[in-house]
Order: sequence, then C-alpha cells, then structure tokens
Amino acid sequence: WQAESIFLYLCCAMRYMEGEKALTDDFLAYYRQGMPPLLVSNGFPSTSPPDPLSASREGERERGEMLPNPILPPLPVPSGLSIPEQADRFRAEKEAKKIGHITSEDFERVLRGERLEQPQVEGRHGGLPLPRITLKNQINRLTGTTGEGGQLFDFTEHFWETVTIYLKIEPGFVETTEKLFKYLKNVGYGKRKSVGYGHIKEMDFKAFDGFATPPDANGFVSLSNFVPAENDPTNGHWRVLVKYGKLSEGYAAEENIFKKPLFMLEAGSTFYASPIKDYYGRMVKELAKDHDEVVQYGYALPVAMKLP
Repeated sequence: WQAESIFLYLCCAMRYMEGEKALTDDFLAYYRQGMPPLLVSNGFPSTSPPDPLSASREGERERGEMLPNPILPPLPVPSGLSIPEQADRFRAEKEAKKIGHITSEDFERVLRGERLEQPQVEGRHGGLPLPRITLKNQINRLTGTTGEGGQLFDFTEHFWETVTIYLKIEPGFVETTEKLFKYLKNVGYGKRKSVGYGHIKEMDFKAFDGFATPPDANGFVSLSNFVPAENDPTNGHWRVLVKYGKLSEGYAAEENIFKKPLFMLEAGSTFYASPIKDYYGRMVKELAKDHDEVVQYGYALPVAMKLP
C-alpha cells in the first residue's frame, strides 16, 4: 500500500471510466503545472479491527490505527554514563529505528516535539497482518493437471484487516476522487486481483479535520514515499528505497515491461522547512523506454511537526 501504487490504480480507474484524454490532458496536466488536485499517502494498517460498538465520529481516526514512525536524529548521550549504560542506550535506539509504524497517539506526540523511548507497537514493525490458511492444489509441470486424486497442500496468506489512506483534495475534485476509489473497490487492488487477491470488502470515504499543527512547527514528516523536487528542502533525516517498477494494466503485454530503477525517500522522512508548503516532491518522467507518456507519482503528503 504505497502512495505511488495507489495513485497508479486511481489513474487506471480514470482512464477506464472517462477515457485517455481525461487522464492525460486534464488530470495529469495539473501535476505537470505544479498544481496537484489530489495528494495520496501510503496505506497504514491498524493493530486491531475497529470496534463496531464504538464507531468513530466523522473527522476522527479509527481505533488502533498506525502511522509512520518519523525519522529523527539520534538522541545526545548524557554525560556520566558508564560503558554498559551507553551500550544499552545505543541498543535501544537501534531497535527503535526498526519500528516502521507507531500508534496515532504516539505520532501526535512526536509532532509536538516529544521523543519516544518506548513506542506503542504490536510486533517489530507495528500493525501485524492477519494470517489465514487456504488450500492449494499442486500442478504437474509436465501434464499441466493436478494428477490423479489431486495433491492438496496448506498455504498461509496474510492480509490487513483495515488500511487507512490520507488524502488532500482540492474542493472541486472530491466527488471525482470518491468515484475513483469506489471503482478501485469494485475491481480490486494490486497484483493477481483477477483471481481474488486485492479484494476490498468495505470502503469508507470521510472527511478528516487534519493533524494538529504545533505552534512552533519548523519542519514536516511525509506520509508517503516521494521523490524530492529541485528546490525542496535538503536538511533532514530519511530512509531510502529503490523501486524496480514494471508497466501494468494496458502496458503489461509490451515486450519490455520494466521501468528504470527509481530512487525514493520513504514515508516517515522528515525535513526542516519554514513556512511549510502544501506538498513536496514531483511527478517523475522518462522512466519507461519508448513510452514518454509514462510518469510515476512522487509527491509527499506533508504533516507539520516540531523537529529538534
């Protein structure tokens, strides 16, 4: 559930519903002009299913929701610590860096400038997926059949109970965005959706009042993977990933479906900035050979915070 993948499927939905011209000449043109009508976050899991007896009011987040753990500089080591105490401190900080998601309560504490010594998480990376056992049938590679009597075996699948995606939408584009997500719900998300994977049981589309902005905010944390633009801030803390993307949907039958490797910053990356803009990042071009029209979403959905 990465922002660039979610955006891809929304573009496919627009192309199928409204046509190629509506996608390229209308929707994507806004991004080329630096006026994105829709910003998308990564999808964030919940640690437990929402409680139907305590349904959240409009503008509130679901119980147990996780958010990216903001990447911060190391804490200064207090003077006077013994060597074993310093080792314990470094070890604890190293383990804390491995935590990919934290609770929404801890996230808002970090936005205010607090440092978390023991973040509230479930599992090493927070927000564990749920398992289920299904039966698969082994296919003989020579005959292409299951063989006499079949050869069933157990297969463990993992899925998220709930995923939350944050959006920043221009006022005139809200209805269109909701239609695109409803299309996504109907056709499924991700690879192998034609055989039932990526099935979305329910989708709730509602307003959110936003995160509280600290009065002394001096930077932002990104809720999405992104590719910095030329004039974006460079003073910050981040993790990187390299995406080895492939062409999909209508381009999947091409002779060469591989995109060029793309260097991105992960959700949770933080940068010093003042004033804080509505968005950072850019749309990336020239990724696919022989297809100049192919672009990849690389915008950051920023949340203001107090950085040390």
